[in-house]
Amino acid sequence: MRRSAGWWPASRTRSTVRSAPSLTVASVLEQKCADFAAEAARGKLKRSSLSDFVEVVESASSLLVGNLKRAADLVQSFKQVAVDRSYFERRPFDLGEVTEQVLANLRPALPKNNLALEVDFAPDLAMNSYPGPYGQVLTNLFVNSVAHAFPDGKGGTITIRLRAAGTDRVEVLFGDDGCGMASEVRRQAFDPFFTTRRDNGRIGLGLHIVHNIVTNRLGGELQLDSTPGIGTHMRITLPRVAPQRVTDG
Repeated sequence: MRRSAGWWPASRTRSTVRSAPSLTVASVLEQKCADFAAEAARGKLKRSSLSDFVEVVESASSLLVGNLKRAADLVQSFKQVAVDRSYFERRPFDLGEVTEQVLANLRPALPKNNLALEVDFAPDLAMNSYPGPYGQVLTNLFVNSVAHAFPDGKGGTITIRLRAAGTDRVEVLFGDDGCGMASEVRRQAFDPFFTTRRDNGRIGLGLHIVHNIVTNRLGGELQLDSTPGIGTHMRITLPRVAPQRVTDG
């Protein structure tokens, strides 16, 4: 059987579908459908061609659904921030209580990723700050750890500890016992659009957003420590009273 110039070998197509971003996957799928239709029209369709086509369609559909869900979640997050004006308001709150509220939405991701969560809160961590941006920081750290720290699927443990740092500051210690980062990755971790998982639909903004929120909105500092094969730990130091912004009040 003579194949058209646009026909990709099945093994190459499946590999491309598994590793490519959505636009590439959609383009490959479109071409595959056209080639399949042309072969069927010539009356030379073989069982092996049908099997290859079904496998590629299943792989492409799965990847596209996953990427579209991540995009929808991201858009929903942006919409929620846009409509919820309280997200940008500074107000008194207890750091432990807000942390538990955030974790209530994140805990369902633990069992399906074979992960455990250890949490240790010091009592009475009163804040006058921005609970919305703080929750975004915690969410991004959690999602980043789930996505990057345990690539072998063996699972592990994420730890979150909150404690006072003197009378006017608090520390948020976030860590995991995952694969850790190489030195070159650690140096670029906070750079915009840097990611080691672009082939899996990641765009590399999670830790960049964390850095911006901590330093610009919350008036804090953060320190990253990561060792390959041991894990990654983030120390975030925040003032109990966040800096006043011109738009506040």
